[in-house]
Amino acid sequence: MPLTSCVLGIDLGTSAIKLVAVSRKGRVLASAREPYATVATAVGQAEQDCHDWLKALRAAARRIRSLLEHTRVESIALTGQMPTLVVLSKQRPVGCAITWQDSRADEWVKNRVDADLRLQIYRATGVLIDGRYLAPMFRYHHQSGPKADLVLSAKDFLFHTLTGSKVTDPSTASGYGVYNLQIKAWDPELCKFWDMDQQVLPSIERSSFRAPLSAQGHRLIGCAVGTPVVLGCADSVAGVYAISRTEQLQNTAAVLTGTSTVLMRCLSQPRWDPLARYLLTPFALDGWYGCEADLLASGSAREWGARVFLGRADKKLHRSVWQAVHRVAPGAEGLFFSPFLAGGEQGVLWNSRLRGRLSGLTLAHGGVQIMRSLLEGMCFEVRRCLDVFEEEGHVSFVRVAGWVADIPQEAQLLADVTRRPVHAFRLDSASAVGATLLSGLIDIKTYFVNAKPAVFKPSQRTKCYDEIYAKYRLDCAGFDSPGPSTRRRASG
Repeated sequence: MPLTSCVLGIDLGTSAIKLVAVSRKGRVLASAREPYATVATAVGQAEQDCHDWLKALRAAARRIRSLLEHTRVESIALTGQMPTLVVLSKQRPVGCAITWQDSRADEWVKNRVDADLRLQIYRATGVLIDGRYLAPMFRYHHQSGPKADLVLSAKDFLFHTLTGSKVTDPSTASGYGVYNLQIKAWDPELCKFWDMDQQVLPSIERSSFRAPLSAQGHRLIGCAVGTPVVLGCADSVAGVYAISRTEQLQNTAAVLTGTSTVLMRCLSQPRWDPLARYLLTPFALDGWYGCEADLLASGSAREWGARVFLGRADKKLHRSVWQAVHRVAPGAEGLFFSPFLAGGEQGVLWNSRLRGRLSGLTLAHGGVQIMRSLLEGMCFEVRRCLDVFEEEGHVSFVRVAGWVADIPQEAQLLADVTRRPVHAFRLDSASAVGATLLSGLIDIKTYFVNAKPAVFKPSQRTKCYDEIYAKYRLDCAGFDSPGPSTRRRASG
């Protein structure tokens, strides 16, 4: 049987590694997912063992190979969670990787960076610095211990493991907290501020940069030694490419739902928000940027709510209960759920002190109403972000991937709350698929012809949700107001 060919996309995600094999015509031939654990035994801790990542990669790659016995991998393309810190000493990871969910350095950074300096850093890097970026993470967690030889993000660690190259791309570099968007290089002053020797940082290359798969990489994933490995980009950026053609980037917002929710408003030139409410993220395509807002708890909040309020012992009962949740009328019978369950928020509020809150609860309410209010609360926060994005110009529609795209009732809820048509792309891993499109081997036109989204238009419930959203904002007034440092930044 003649061999067919494909591009292998690898997404080193927050809860699992996801692999997709995509044909030259843009059709997903096979996919595999392998989870790994997050260590969270201390308050604010969120660490992962790099060896667990590689074990998961080996297992997922073995599954892909078993599904595609007569398919040759022509290229490999990477993406991954960020900002997640990996420190190497003598070519070995020092301890566990510290993921973007780890909040232990937040207070330390808040005390070290005043409002004026935070705004200066934003204007240089496009990031609103806190303890979840690589430079402050490194300074806080690795100020003592073995001498670091190399500091990498998760995706860059994987690229280094597969090829031996010490490189990053601009979108991933932004997660280091010391990448200057204006000079497109590491910022010497910021590196000095965080006591970070530039020699331990990788070189910066385009997302299309590639290096040959090493013998070690071959042993991990089974592809031929020398197979080109494409550096790729941040998972959020890769996800945008999977659901938006280049000519559609303008006036489009992307909503990528996973453990967290990432929102991107695409811009053809960099524009910093005067109030520093959103991040400015460089894309893989030169000259394109994203206004980015990250809702820290969405998929994880949904899973938590299903476990706590709905029960998951019987899958058939679980499905029927979810149907009951979607039958609850708009407004969840008077409940409001502020969905800040990760401890703090980075949407457009940027307040590390925010916590989830349920208000309006009575004896008449049950789990289905509480879950309905949680889902509505998440959609309200998406609308809050989109309203800020719209200050840069009209957002005509929303493109969605992830779990919201897989559930028609929730895609419709998002359309009703945001007042915008929702184009839902059902993809096994939008980020992994987006990474493969950077290989240059896939027919992009054919891919988008075949990747037909389901379209959900705002229904008659939109007017009702306008009123409920206004009440939600009033209910959150004071609770969702910026903390002292944010307030000073905005007024500055």
